[in-house]
Amino acid sequence: MTEVRIMAEAVWREVYSRRKAFVVSTALILTVVLAGLYVGGRAIESGGSMRVAVGALAEPPAGLEEAIRERLDPETDFQLVVFGSVAEGEQALRDGDVSALVVAPRQVLWGPATTSGVADSVAAAMRAAYLTDVAIDLGLSATDVERVLAPVQGRSIEIEGVDEGAQVVAVITVILMFVAIIAYGQWLAYGVVEEKANRVAELILGALGPGQVLTAKMVSLGGLGLFQLALVGGVGYVGATAFTDIEVPPLTGSVLMWVLVWFLLGFAFYGSLYSAAGALAADTQEAGSAIGPLNLLPGIGYALGVIAFSSGTDLLPRILSYIPLWTPLLMPGRVARGVAEPWEVALAIAIMAVSTVLMVVVAARVYLGGITQATRTVGWRQAFKGGREFTRGA
Repeated sequence: MTEVRIMAEAVWREVYSRRKAFVVSTALILTVVLAGLYVGGRAIESGGSMRVAVGALAEPPAGLEEAIRERLDPETDFQLVVFGSVAEGEQALRDGDVSALVVAPRQVLWGPATTSGVADSVAAAMRAAYLTDVAIDLGLSATDVERVLAPVQGRSIEIEGVDEGAQVVAVITVILMFVAIIAYGQWLAYGVVEEKANRVAELILGALGPGQVLTAKMVSLGGLGLFQLALVGGVGYVGATAFTDIEVPPLTGSVLMWVLVWFLLGFAFYGSLYSAAGALAADTQEAGSAIGPLNLLPGIGYALGVIAFSSGTDLLPRILSYIPLWTPLLMPGRVARGVAEPWEVALAIAIMAVSTVLMVVVAARVYLGGITQATRTVGWRQAFKGGREFTRGA
């Protein structure tokens, strides 16, 4: 039996042994995604227009309703409620029926849950009405009053070259890569732990070398992970765009292609690390202490990437995108933002490819040293040394 056929059977064995867990986890994730889209869509629909009610006594100041309405968001459903007495108005405040109660031209009572935006709008409207009365008493004309009360004109400036949609896509890619690396990396690690505990790994190593075993595991589980990622992402994207009013940034074919490329490179790099970490633990109870520290590595890239891409800066992601530990997390985000030059992408791919090959070689030796000590939990250095000695003895 050729090595290629043995490798193919090893890949199929990995896929077949995890078919039930794959189906169950995919169904669960899809359920959560669709439920989240439904709840989010309903929340947006119900929260599309905010309702604001303000109370006033029997004779509210002239023009108060129009003045408050002008200062609120145009989509706000505003209503001025007139009460016959202060007691009725205060009770409405306590019940939450109104947000504020205008008692006199310069006196207002606030409710326990009055937002700062509503309070500022009501206060500004009352102040404008009071100043209008004072100005008229002083003999100013209507034109003079308008000039005195004219609002400040302002506009927002935009930073050239910064696309908010691209920033959102960049942040999403960082989150997506982080979740994929953590989830499927741990999937690999715990599979190795189980094989070490039941001594299956030793039988597999009798037919394949440790590097080939790791390659078979990463091909099989990486393929399953990629299929699950594409399925969940596709369902989520179509559901968000077709069945809800949630604004989803557009995705281009080039962005999806680069996400695929960096997922494969990142999974190969981190997958070998997680597989080696799984070989260090004697059983699943000890696996957490061996795998846990690895989660910090992509976690750092995730935190820095989300912060940097959310703020619009590219200096930090540019520097870190050449470090193999964080390249698969940050470079696809830079590509999505359109700030990565072609030579930068090519250089990062070259660095990542060389680093992945070296990592697989090192991880294979650690894997071999850990697997051959089936009843013990060993450290990285001890496993690496054991793998080297085992190779020399063979």
